[in-house]
Amino acid sequence: MAVFKAAFLADIHYFSPTLGTKGRAYELRSGSDQKCLAESGAVFDAAAKRLCDSDVDCVCIAGDVTNDGERASHDEMLAKLNALNEKKPVYVITSTHDWCSDGRARRYEGNETFWDVPSYSAEDLPGLYDHFGKDAELARFTTSKGFASRVFRLSDDLRLIAVNDDCDGEGGKSGYSEAHLAWMKEQLRQAKADGAYMIAMEHHLLLPGIGKLINGGQMIANGEAVAAELADAGLRLMFVGHSHMMRTTEIVSPAGNKLTQVNLGSLTGYPAPILYLTVEGGKAELRTDFLDGFDYEGKHYGADFFKTHTADVLYNLLNAAAADKEDLRERLGADGIKIPKYDTLYPVIRKAAKKALTIKVGAAGRLLNTLTLGKGADKRDIKAVKDDLLLPHIIDDFLNVFDGSYLARTQKEEVKRITVSVGHCASKVVDGLPIGKAKKEKIRRTTDQIGAIAQELMYPSGPDNKDCTVAL
Repeated sequence: MAVFKAAFLADIHYFSPTLGTKGRAYELRSGSDQKCLAESGAVFDAAAKRLCDSDVDCVCIAGDVTNDGERASHDEMLAKLNALNEKKPVYVITSTHDWCSDGRARRYEGNETFWDVPSYSAEDLPGLYDHFGKDAELARFTTSKGFASRVFRLSDDLRLIAVNDDCDGEGGKSGYSEAHLAWMKEQLRQAKADGAYMIAMEHHLLLPGIGKLINGGQMIANGEAVAAELADAGLRLMFVGHSHMMRTTEIVSPAGNKLTQVNLGSLTGYPAPILYLTVEGGKAELRTDFLDGFDYEGKHYGADFFKTHTADVLYNLLNAAAADKEDLRERLGADGIKIPKYDTLYPVIRKAAKKALTIKVGAAGRLLNTLTLGKGADKRDIKAVKDDLLLPHIIDDFLNVFDGSYLARTQKEEVKRITVSVGHCASKVVDGLPIGKAKKEKIRRTTDQIGAIAQELMYPSGPDNKDCTVAL
């Protein structure tokens, strides 16, 4: 089998500058978002240049090409993709943000947000994107929504099944109808009969990467059951997007067949990942690299821009809460958050925010252990980092959600243990509550998930989220 190399991207969320990238309204929108909107075109251009200069054989894009399906965003992004396609074959699926499934396509002008943005409909998208991979298409399934799932011949020995899962699952949720799933299984059978390996990509998750408490709403209908069926049908590797969270997860079906899900992070958000796949002899090697910068409006921005932009989602809220009641109100409103009796509660919010900005690990640890009767964190771990500000560690944990726990590799071991202890703290407290067994078990189902998430962020349980090998 010849060596085949592919690059995978997801969640570009391209936002046309014609829709407004200056002013207070845009600032509020951008300041609450992990991904970079105004800079999205420049970020993609930098990635496209890197890919054109590389030895990859093709580029695969796992959905959410545009921010909210705006016509201007599609038209401009299509020009960029067509230019890339001239150098490297592009295989792309669209997803819910590409047809603005929530009807919230916006533009910004000064202090105002407008909802009058022309957008493409779901029915428009196949006509816009079907030409990508047309010459390599081997099979197609059209969903009830009119979207196409397609099989592409990447090489003599390798195929890609690119699945559009929008609104095709149970109850109109993302996923597959019975006919759709049967078609996928048949394509896997046919590939095996032809002596070819099959890899797959879709937009929504099959498996919860970090945990159902975080990822449950981002999964297709009956995701884990479907994953087991696909594993039994012969699929070993599935690339997904949507969550913007790098995470590699495995499932083993009851019959003993393994499927690996690779959740791609958003190209235009921290840590701006590009995943490189090398397939040779039935072995898939995966390596994730991070974009090292981009040029925007005559200025170069390094990789730290993505990290700072994402961290500022929390910093902006805390700084506003600590200093400016109206600024905080506007920032919360930009996210659709309204706090009852806000004016009455603001003094309490302000005091808490000021403390959060300045408190050290030692003081926070002592407070936690007092409130939980010593069930919080180990005193020796707290003492080792007692003079550290708490907030930067919380920010790092927040960033770990998106970067596949990449930062956790360099975090202090004491901090990692404290994070895990705090995650399990709620369950320990629940155990001591004077409530009935049934009610306690119900609460524990949620608190145990919090502990599991903290554990996963600090000590990932699955394959390496940056580099791993999968047998096809």
